[in-house]
Amino acid sequence: MSASEEGKGNWVFGLIILAIGIIFIVENFTDLEIWGRVWNLWPVILLIWGIKEIWQNKSIFFGVILIAIGTIFLAKYFFDFEVSENIWKFWPILIIALGIDQIFKSFGGVRAKVKRKMKEEEI
Repeated sequence: MSASEEGKGNWVFGLIILAIGIIFIVENFTDLEIWGRVWNLWPVILLIWGIKEIWQNKSIFFGVILIAIGTIFLAKYFFDFEVSENIWKFWPILIIALGIDQIFKSFGGVRAKVKRKMKEEEI
């Protein structure tokens, strides 16, 4: 992996850290309460992560799960959607889904099949 490929995601992480620092400094020197409102939007991170997984063809399965979880938590915030306390009993499904996703990736996945097909066509 080249240095430019390694640094592609770093600017997003840096921007997030910068925004969090600005929020805290504004709260410390004013009477504004920003963090409480921003924190309620944390499921957007799951939505963006899920869309990125699908868009880059890394993992459609894992991406859909992330989007579903993010949507549930955002619906809870915006629409007073009640999530049953029993839902927390199902959290191991995330681990199972991640395991299944990794197994599929190890057997080649979509990208590896396309690459193999392209190499076969070149020969």
